Amino acid sequence: MKKNLINSHDRFFKELFSKKEEVSEFVEKTFPAEIAKNLDLETLELDKTEYVDSKLRTSFSDVVYNCKYGNETNVKISLLFEHKSHPESYPHLQLLGYMLKIWEIQIKQKEELTPVIPIIFYHGKKKWNNKPFEKYFNGTDKALQRFIPKFDYQLIDTSDFTDAEIIKLFKSLQLQIGILVMKNIFNEQKILQEVNTIFAGLNQLLQTQQGEKFFETIVAYLLYATEIDTEKYVEKMKTISIRGTEKFVSTAMKLEMKGEKRGLIRGIEKVAFNLILKGFDNKFINEATGLTNDKINYLRKAEKLNIDLD
Repeated sequence: MKKNLINSHDRFFKELFSKKEEVSEFVEKTFPAEIAKNLDLETLELDKTEYVDSKLRTSFSDVVYNCKYGNETNVKISLLFEHKSHPESYPHLQLLGYMLKIWEIQIKQKEELTPVIPIIFYHGKKKWNNKPFEKYFNGTDKALQRFIPKFDYQLIDTSDFTDAEIIKLFKSLQLQIGILVMKNIFNEQKILQEVNTIFAGLNQLLQTQQGEKFFETIVAYLLYATEIDTEKYVEKMKTISIRGTEKFVSTAMKLEMKGEKRGLIRGIEKVAFNLILKGFDNKFINEATGLTNDKINYLRKAEKLNIDLD
């Protein structure tokens, strides 16, 4: 899967689950009752600590919430949301890396260690293979089992729900529409066929500024993650909402303009790169292109490493 496409899924997922109200309802409706009833969802708080370093940032996507658990013990629970758009062979190892990082930071800050509930939100085409951690290790007997970490994760696989069940399950229009879009994003024909169902509550969503902003995020996601022409989306939107159609068109135009700007910047970089190849110094390249010395030196490194800018 292309990196920019994975990033499109990640960005939309993080936008969808960046608001306490949506996360609270999502947990309440999808978690096992024996856990959900003990979570004090009023205390949900987005944890802004970055638990993934820059080297792993392109491969991992995390959204962490802290929440109190139970009335008597008052234990803090960390809810770790991990987004997946394709199956993983060893998800426990990725999740364990997150959990260890959370605990390391708690120790560094001299806090008590708290339980972490890993949550995998999956919306890929292939079926997710959910197996226990110990099954990764072949040929281990009971004597060795005690040396293998044992923990589980909460799996939310959108393929386990029909579109109608998702609409009925969630009151939040952002959750309804957002999860429906992610569930069907790999089936472009169905996306077009079911536009009326997916965006049935669009007019209501657009009544708030927050709803309008979220719809812009949806438009960007649809245009980046599918190859459906904007015109086809617009034709379908006309049957649902005039305001939604106007918003779709204006957002698409903004995205197109940003793309052209990025293309222009890329073109200037290529000019500078060619000047480097011809032996011109930084001063000449700066005057010709307007690029800073740092940027020119970065391009010089790319030239030495034989990196193609196309």
